[in-house]
Amino acid sequence: MSDSFAIQGGRDVVGEVAVSGSKNASLALVAAALLASGHSVLEDSPRISDITSLTQIMSYLGVKSTRIASTLHIDATNLQRRSIPAVLSTKLRASILLLGVLLARLGHAKIALPGGCNLGERSIEEHLKGLEALGAQIRVGGFIEASVPPPGLHGAVITLKTPTVLGTENIMMAACLARGTTHIVNAAREPEVVDLAHCLVGMGAEITGVGTSVLVIHGRDTLHSYKYKVMEDRIEGGTFLILGAMCGNPLTVHGCHAEHQKELLKLLRAVGAKINVQNRSIVVRRATSPAAIDFQTGPYPSFPTDLQPQLMALLAASKGVSQITETVFDQRFNQVPSLRAMGASIFLDGPNAVVHGARGLSGAIVAATDLRAGASLVLAAIAAPGLSIVHKVENIDRGYENLEHKLRAIGVSIRRLQANPTWKIDSHPIVVDVAAVTCPDKNNTEAPC
Repeated sequence: MSDSFAIQGGRDVVGEVAVSGSKNASLALVAAALLASGHSVLEDSPRISDITSLTQIMSYLGVKSTRIASTLHIDATNLQRRSIPAVLSTKLRASILLLGVLLARLGHAKIALPGGCNLGERSIEEHLKGLEALGAQIRVGGFIEASVPPPGLHGAVITLKTPTVLGTENIMMAACLARGTTHIVNAAREPEVVDLAHCLVGMGAEITGVGTSVLVIHGRDTLHSYKYKVMEDRIEGGTFLILGAMCGNPLTVHGCHAEHQKELLKLLRAVGAKINVQNRSIVVRRATSPAAIDFQTGPYPSFPTDLQPQLMALLAASKGVSQITETVFDQRFNQVPSLRAMGASIFLDGPNAVVHGARGLSGAIVAATDLRAGASLVLAAIAAPGLSIVHKVENIDRGYENLEHKLRAIGVSIRRLQANPTWKIDSHPIVVDVAAVTCPDKNNTEAPC
């Protein structure tokens, strides 16, 4: 059983919120620590369940990790095991990043097919082809088993079919310890990939073309451990910016890089939100009469797929008809059934979603089927008058640090409800004693939701 959020919506959000360190960047940076024998230090690492899952895998491999507040200490001196059991790897899609680092460091790796959010076809073919080009021999069954015959990995020219983020990171990390020079063509350009490259360079790697679609990696015999501060989470930042456009009166988001949010800010201004960029902070005031817009997701610098569900929640209350085209994942509309339950009018046609706004949203009992769909439902619940119950909060905990505390500080009436074994989710009715639910305000004063 999982926890739930009770949210009393229909109120403004006012004040300031700080963005945590990046989930996606942290996962790759934690994996990178295994490339070196020694003690690495990662600052501003978010306290989220995905990072916990990855450090559990590393503990199994012989890597010691300890956390002091937002700083993660990783000692890979005693890295020994080369095989990761399914019970660990299937919790986390980013576990696939350990394939490349184990190959590079130990010459062999065995890992079950990775888990994570159910977003349809998310092939790892590009990862495997890239590692094979570096000299790995790979067998795929229920597990992925890879080995490197002597004298080890070697440089290669690798052209990716699509600019996959994890694929680029996997190949780049392995290439750092390969003989010779590796070119990754059509590499992902996301800021998180850039952050990883900067960290690897700090570890002694030689990488050029950082931030472009062609990365050139000159292999080294060894790398040294790092002390590195992870970038801010641009998806968390974008989530709060969208909340500000829905309910901000105003909302200031600190630790938000405007250059990374360029496409989102353009769309929020088109919706009608008032936006003021102040160094690394962005002030957002809600759109009084949100306008309909059309947009399409794509690899960076295009609009990120990880913010599409949240922006859909905003458009559900806009005036007019909006169209969303999803080009990255084929099951990125998991939030739609729950948004419909809250009153949204949304029609799906393959990769396209047509959102008919102006009907208004109302509180409902819904479930977070994946991380970003869950964030979408939390935003919708904050904007919708009445009480909403959002189930399956463990999916939201995967990527948002202290979310309810941050929301409460800006005026959201929200409470985490402990799992109740009598609740039934999915297609079965859920009985919640709404009258007994109280939500503390930002002053921690309890009141009925």
